[in-house]
Amino acid sequence: MKKLKIGILGTSNHFLKRIVLPLQDTQNCESYAIGSRNIEKAEAMAREFNIPMWYGSYQAVLDDPDVDMIYIPLPNHKHKEWVEKSIEAGKPVLCEKPLGMDANEAKGMIEKAQDAGIPLMEGFMYMFHPMWQHARDIIRTKQIGDVQFIHTAFSYNNPSPSNIRNIPEYGGGALMDIGCYAISVPRFIFGEEPSQVMALQTAHPDFGTDMHSSAILDFGGPRATYTVSTASQAFQKVDIVTSGGSITLHIPFNTYVDVPAKMTVTDGIGTRDIEFPPTNAYGLMFDAFADAVRNNKPLPISGLDAINNMKVIDAIRKSAENHNWQKP
Repeated sequence: MKKLKIGILGTSNHFLKRIVLPLQDTQNCESYAIGSRNIEKAEAMAREFNIPMWYGSYQAVLDDPDVDMIYIPLPNHKHKEWVEKSIEAGKPVLCEKPLGMDANEAKGMIEKAQDAGIPLMEGFMYMFHPMWQHARDIIRTKQIGDVQFIHTAFSYNNPSPSNIRNIPEYGGGALMDIGCYAISVPRFIFGEEPSQVMALQTAHPDFGTDMHSSAILDFGGPRATYTVSTASQAFQKVDIVTSGGSITLHIPFNTYVDVPAKMTVTDGIGTRDIEFPPTNAYGLMFDAFADAVRNNKPLPISGLDAINNMKVIDAIRKSAENHNWQKP
């Protein structure tokens, strides 16, 4: 069956480092066109990675009648504009997380897409990795009892003043960039929404973004906690502790694509390390989205999931400001 042709908006480092190669090995879709405000950048990337078409604007990608779907790896503050323009152009959209700058933006985009009958999905790639699917299956089938708490740690050190992740008006900061994963994880595992949250954030002295963000998410008994940082040594781990054991996911988000991913499971019998063959979660996500679009299936990540994740992000912001429990 013919692959869907992807139009890419922007020549971001994220696309270069994590997306461009996986899209050369996908089953349902392929890179077809790339647009940049600097056409020389678009041409250079297109020629380097055998992308057939390049343009000097994002709109030109949307106007190409051969483009079947759009991928948006633009800075957070540009998501709303270009998601909506993609919808107006009649193109299905896969947009990087977080979908909007707040829940109202996300809700508006999802409603616009639904009204137009255009698929729109937020790009949380980790959910598609077999390691995460297996972890959730262990929990769903109560193989090690009921979850009592989940803790996520995720950090990197980014001191660049010009980096989009360090610019508040671009939606920068630890909460938006990596805290969104730490919020998504317990929602993915529990299949529920937190009833209230309590948060603490530390502002960067120069950038004004939150460089450290921590929170407690109350799931009505079980709870989730996290600490994320843009000013710490690169580190990431998720611990899921249950009434009868635990699961530790090592390198849970930016899993290496050239070595096996690993998680450790402890139960009443003992401890075992489970390895998963080298897998690119981004490629799996693109294939799943394209399959849903091509075959008119429900999207693998619903629009409601994107809205609810943003509601928790908004509540954490408010809690950090007023130092009180906040309902999403």
